[in-house]
Amino acid sequence: MLRRPFYARARAAVVPPSSVAIRSQPDAFIDAVTRGSSDVALVDPTLAEADPGIPDSLSRAHLGTVLYIRLSPEYAQASVKLLRELGSGEIVTYGYNDDPATFADILRRQSRANRGQLLLRALAPQIAALPAGIRRGVSQISDQGHRIDSVDRLASFCAITRGPLLRHFRNAGITSPWGFVTALTLLRSYDVLIDKSLTLLDVARAVGLRSERSLQRQCVAVSGLSLQTIQAPVSIEYLAECVAGVLTAK
Repeated sequence: MLRRPFYARARAAVVPPSSVAIRSQPDAFIDAVTRGSSDVALVDPTLAEADPGIPDSLSRAHLGTVLYIRLSPEYAQASVKLLRELGSGEIVTYGYNDDPATFADILRRQSRANRGQLLLRALAPQIAALPAGIRRGVSQISDQGHRIDSVDRLASFCAITRGPLLRHFRNAGITSPWGFVTALTLLRSYDVLIDKSLTLLDVARAVGLRSERSLQRQCVAVSGLSLQTIQAPVSIEYLAECVAGVLTAK
């Protein structure tokens, strides 16, 4: 939900530019957010004031939120109000940090961080049972959108070696650190997983795998669902719940 000059700059930061969809009416924007098909909500906070349903829909949705503003008292007040209602989000300022590379990095970070939180919420009792240092590391991975694609990198980020990490995860009730890392990657790639315009090989490569077979195996191993079932599609919330069920199975 952006004004026209903002929209043009946003399109320049996203590949392909056509993946930026503008919703000029509050009801259309709320509908898009509620359906969950978008990756990140990019919002002009002064436009969001037009309908109280906008912050409500954003606070309930599992997608990142980026506010696109001008440096003015009007935008400052609207941003503070919206962020207070949402609890989290990031700001891009027109003419300052909205160069394409910086803008694209902010959008990616918001998307990955928010989706990772879904898994942490589903595993909240188990995460709470981890030692404080590991719990802090796992939370930072999700909050900051770090890409952790192996158990060794997870262990390094948590300042611990692989063996103790495996033991602490199992003691907390999470059967597999590998499953946890793999599930984070799949959830962060949810929009790619359900994009039926892509070939399965393209989807596999987008999540860091070399073949369709590897992708199929990983989907079943960490969620109990086939890729075809995920692409039906199932909701990202349901996918996270299935992963949590697999990772905590006795």
